[in-house]
Amino acid sequence: MAEPRGSERRPEIDPQRCTGCGRCVAACDLHLLSLEPVRWQKFALLHDPDRCTGCSDCAVSCPFHAITLRRRGAAPVLDGGAARTSPSP
Repeated sequence: MAEPRGSERRPEIDPQRCTGCGRCVAACDLHLLSLEPVRWQKFALLHDPDRCTGCSDCAVSCPFHAITLRRRGAAPVLDGGAARTSPSP
């Protein structure tokens, strides 16, 4: 069940796990995710996070467990010294 608009949860995409397969993009009914090229790879990127309902469809659809729902404003999880955020260009 989707949470009300303005949910406190938002998806965080781990660039170390994201393969750019696009399953999360297809799962997002609000079209808030897209694949963006960074160097020679594609990564999922969340656009307009304020519109995200926190429904978790993107996280459930990811076969690589690259998407984690976190409370807004929560500190990023560090994994091997790299924060789980969108990749830098």
